[in-house]
Amino acid sequence: MTRTSYWPLALIGAVAAVLGHVGCTRTYETAEPKPAEAEKAPATVIAAPSPASEKGPRVFAEWSAKPPAAVLLISGEQDGYPDPCGCTDGQLGGLGRRFDFLEKIQAKGWPVAKVDLGNLILNPASSRGGIKQETIKLKVILRALAEMKYDAVALGPEDLKLGVQEVAGELLNLKEPRFVAANVKPTAGLEEILRPIVIAKAGPVTIGVTAVLDKAAFEALRDPGAAQIFEVKPADDVIPGVLDELGKRAEVKVLLVQGPPEEAKRLAEKFSGFDLVVGTSENADPDERPQTLDGGKTLLVNSIGKKGKHVGVVGIFPGSTPRLVYRRQSLDGKNFRQAEPMRKLIDGEYQEMLRAEGVVENFPRFANGQAPTGAQYVGAKACQECHPKTFEKWTTTKHARGYDALLNPKRNRESDAECISCHTTGFGYKSGWVSAEKTPQLMGNQCENCHGPASLHAAEPDKPEYRKPMAMTAESANANNFCTRCHDEDNDHNFKFDARYAQIFHKGLDDYADPRVHRSRPVKPGDGGQ
Repeated sequence: MTRTSYWPLALIGAVAAVLGHVGCTRTYETAEPKPAEAEKAPATVIAAPSPASEKGPRVFAEWSAKPPAAVLLISGEQDGYPDPCGCTDGQLGGLGRRFDFLEKIQAKGWPVAKVDLGNLILNPASSRGGIKQETIKLKVILRALAEMKYDAVALGPEDLKLGVQEVAGELLNLKEPRFVAANVKPTAGLEEILRPIVIAKAGPVTIGVTAVLDKAAFEALRDPGAAQIFEVKPADDVIPGVLDELGKRAEVKVLLVQGPPEEAKRLAEKFSGFDLVVGTSENADPDERPQTLDGGKTLLVNSIGKKGKHVGVVGIFPGSTPRLVYRRQSLDGKNFRQAEPMRKLIDGEYQEMLRAEGVVENFPRFANGQAPTGAQYVGAKACQECHPKTFEKWTTTKHARGYDALLNPKRNRESDAECISCHTTGFGYKSGWVSAEKTPQLMGNQCENCHGPASLHAAEPDKPEYRKPMAMTAESANANNFCTRCHDEDNDHNFKFDARYAQIFHKGLDDYADPRVHRSRPVKPGDGGQ
């Protein structure tokens, strides 16, 4: 639910109306990278995806003959995607599927430690749900990690964009999971919110975890209160001491690096005592393999990806070569279900929190800068009298029924601003969508999402300054990527403009020769109905 590339707030409501398929913000399935030829594979490799059997997925069947002594699960860069929205087939990811995957691993009797690279949310100021929803979402994701009994979470710069002081306050009240950042020193009184190292036990294996936050990324936050809360030191200054401490206390030493991918490699090469170094990914579905450094002693992983679509799994095989074996597991809906504890949290408690906070109703609203001053949203029925055949065509499209997708009683999304932004009309604008009770005439993706608020045009249909701004051609919509604001790679990855536009094409359906069409019809918001 965060999707995060966000068009300006004043244009959010207009993102989907040119197409016949309505989408939400979530992740989608992509194929696993093909295994490289055996002779080219590094000492520690990504195993091929486990096949599914009739009785369910054979999770890590290739390890069954010689089970690992312990398993380290690595997640990270959730980027505010707690759950696939279900707007299209094949979506990957979700905390519920991760929970199910963990249960399947633990059912094999393998001890599991769990760490997260951080960046649980992404750029709150530009998310579809707005800062208030991202604040709630962070709490929910932290609850989920606690319920999955995570051992350590690295501090990510994206999480701090909610406000360093606000996040510090959240961590101060957080009992688990434990946050780790060796080069970030909290101010006096807040020392307990971050730890330089965390020691985790997974069966007979002791795993030591530390993390560093890129100093440049912290400074780029430009948060005026940041320096009062945290002092961030260069990673190179603190790692030697931390690495020495881990060497005394842990069999497997792990470094999580919140910074550019190349920074993780630089640190892995400079400080060769780590067994595993995990860095960020540049892509949601990276295809690079892990690298082995220092003669195979250090495993460098930058391939987990973003949006929680995949998890990394490290099998620990003491006395074997290689000792650490890595593979990435995609969280698909075929092999993994929405585990009930996460369903209750995301479909129940999270939605109730959004509703109680009035995230949709209180969403910041702005005037539509591309519409004439004073124009208001009035609803599709206000267009029907002059554009009857066009209106009739619209009623046959999925746009007209877009709101219905939010009404599933098992996972209602009427209070979720991220979903509302693409399933209603005029959301984010003054006089646009507020709620089913206050603005029922704006349910679904209607005429005004593409053509702009119509009240002034209805009142004076022949006035050029009111009529011309409402023009929208297929060419301009396609050239400006208008439709892919909602029909993007996350929720409509099979989108093809020409095919979808053909489903809603309506040029020339009405004849405007009748003089009655050109009469003034003043319409107020709410008059149109639905």
